[in-house]
Amino acid sequence: MESNKYFIIRTGDFATNGNKKILYSIFALLLCIDDYYTRHSLDCFYIMIGSSFVWTIVELLLHLTNTRNIKQMYISFSNKHIEIPKSMGLCLQGIQEGGAVSTFGLYFGDRFFSYNYNLLYHAFLMYMVINMSYKQTNDKILSKRQINTKSSLALMSGITVYNGISMYNYPQHMFRGLMMCASMFYMSTIWTIVSYYKGFRNIEVTECKNAQYIVKPHNYMDVICILGYDIVFEVCIAYVTFFNWFVV
Repeated sequence: MESNKYFIIRTGDFATNGNKKILYSIFALLLCIDDYYTRHSLDCFYIMIGSSFVWTIVELLLHLTNTRNIKQMYISFSNKHIEIPKSMGLCLQGIQEGGAVSTFGLYFGDRFFSYNYNLLYHAFLMYMVINMSYKQTNDKILSKRQINTKSSLALMSGITVYNGISMYNYPQHMFRGLMMCASMFYMSTIWTIVSYYKGFRNIEVTECKNAQYIVKPHNYMDVICILGYDIVFEVCIAYVTFFNWFVV
């Protein structure tokens, strides 16, 4: 019997505003500098550089396989819109979605119980929510990805096992990795909820009937399970891999 197929769908004008990518990247760089001067640590630099490189490769593969349709990115200033080369757009996307996000997770995970840094953390999250609330929604599908293919499940299983083994072998880093995971979970949950209700992110469930897959109506439990899987495995655990690669 064929199993159901579960998809995560992205709509809207994904990855077109280069200004925001640059601002997020600059903010992440400032966090790296602050981490160096306050803790004499290069860990945030390491994870930002390493994860930016890896995520740029991921974005390139998604683009080449037509899994994700990235429009031409532009930079705006003085009421002018300047298109930038697709290669530069992919790099900015990789730096923001890979380097900046992983840096946020590690930096605020290290300071998870600090009152002052929590104010900064929530100020950033508030900016993120307000920024998303002003974005225009449209129905154009830019990314439709099945999360329960054999290759995807095998990859996520492998990453989960790898991270478990790494934390077991380096128990002195376990708490820090878990705090980064908690920070990523909190941030990603807020982002996903807002994205879902704004219509930038949705799901699709298909079932096999008479040797054909048809779209079936989904309910809130489907939404919670599918987007919850994305948050826990494809964000939290996946980004902790960068911690184990570039910091541990």
